[in-house]
Amino acid sequence: MTPLTILVLLAALLVSLRAGSSPLADIVGGRKARPRQFPFLASIQNEGRHFCGGALVHARFVMTAASCFRSQNPGVGTVVLGAYDLRRRERRSRQTFSISSISENGYDPQQNLNDLLLLQLDREANLTSSVAILPLPPQNATVEPGTGCQVAGWGTQRSGGRLSRFPRVVNVTVTPEDQCRPNNVCTGVLNRRAGICQGDGGTPLICNGLGHGVASFSMGPCGQGPDFFTPVALFREWIDGVLNAPPPGPA
Repeated sequence: MTPLTILVLLAALLVSLRAGSSPLADIVGGRKARPRQFPFLASIQNEGRHFCGGALVHARFVMTAASCFRSQNPGVGTVVLGAYDLRRRERRSRQTFSISSISENGYDPQQNLNDLLLLQLDREANLTSSVAILPLPPQNATVEPGTGCQVAGWGTQRSGGRLSRFPRVVNVTVTPEDQCRPNNVCTGVLNRRAGICQGDGGTPLICNGLGHGVASFSMGPCGQGPDFFTPVALFREWIDGVLNAPPPGPA
């Protein structure tokens, strides 16, 4: 059995550690983000409770992980943009949306492949200093091992704790290919415990100002990496096709 085969089997066996499988999770080892530092960041909620992250990639679309909705009905989810403090209403900055449709592209829950979803909002977002669009890389662009990136999200700072009031951010480094697998981008943090955990599913991986990844799952205990992201560049043409599709005509 090759190391790659073992890695794929482990990914399937550890599906319970998927980043989007629980609302009680957060960036491990991060620091509090500044207001409006990540204006594209979306909080995906069920009955007012954050359970996954996402990124605004078009005035009417949010990109997240398909695994976030394995046990969630998209029809009852809401998308909140412009949020910072989850314990306040923030009426001046927040915009809340229902989900009018979803688009996926061959998501494989057994192997955690193609873990990307586009949520169409019920109306266009109003772009402000608190709500902005995340630029994406071109089709098939790569991010080299050793590249410094950032991940931000809400949640608890320890297992079973309370959700963080504010988004937290951690600096991560893209790992070599032998510490990842094909069709993923992986990151880690050297010399300390840090990274994504349950509930950070769907949050974007930001490298050189572009949304290069969507948080999918971790191979081991939270913060001990590597963390696996869906590479957005493999899906850019499909994403553009969804974003630019003409609206359906009248019935």
